Amino acid sequence: MLDLNPIDVLKEREVGVIHPHFAKTKVSDSERFDYDIVNWIKSKLKGRYFISHTPSIDYEGKLRIGTFIGFEEEKELTYFMLACPYLRRN
Repeated sequence: MLDLNPIDVLKEREVGVIHPHFAKTKVSDSERFDYDIVNWIKSKLKGRYFISHTPSIDYEGKLRIGTFIGFEEEKELTYFMLACPYLRRN
């Protein structure tokens, strides 16, 4: 049986503006946020999410692109940080 997510059907799963109640984190500047990570989010998680690539200045004064990601449910952020195989862990 095919399990359809109503948010996917309405194409409202990835939101353009992060809402205040979203749990959010910054992914490492050196992390390449690519197609594989977005596909992992779409296939493993159910709720709404937000992705932003924002310019920021590091401690050396260099301009970097910081990637921020937020999830509507905190447990999805926790699962993403623990289980996503495409994130670099130190």
